[in-house]
Amino acid sequence: MDYKDFLDTNFMRLAMELVEWMELEMIELNKSAKYQGSIAEIRLFNTLRGEEKSISEVARIMNISRQAVHKTAHKLEDLGFLELVSRDSNKKDRVIRITSLGQEIRKQGAEHLMQIEEKLSWDIGERNLEFMKIILSSHSKHTKVQD
Repeated sequence: MDYKDFLDTNFMRLAMELVEWMELEMIELNKSAKYQGSIAEIRLFNTLRGEEKSISEVARIMNISRQAVHKTAHKLEDLGFLELVSRDSNKKDRVIRITSLGQEIRKQGAEHLMQIEEKLSWDIGERNLEFMKIILSSHSKHTKVQD
């Protein structure tokens, strides 16, 4: 295989295209939802995974600036989905906490992800989707970004 073929079919490119497709599907599903979150907001909720994390931790995991996290977190705080709370040990670096209203939005997001996965399973088959999830989960355990 020459490098041009490889560049068209390498795993990173294919994974990025899959994520882009899933994000576009999420935006489409959000159009009829109670709250229409942006990609940045969806990614922030995904990074939190229902847990409290500092703005610095989120920025490091997402590989974006603290300012970008602040901007998105403040918007979600204004909407009542998140709280920004100072830590006793470090007043400068605040913790992002999901509110009960934010938990409802997480539930909406989970329902949308289930619909997207169902659509993907129609394309590639349910068994192949399950294999992909098993393989990626196994890899993720070995290469997980330190929270």
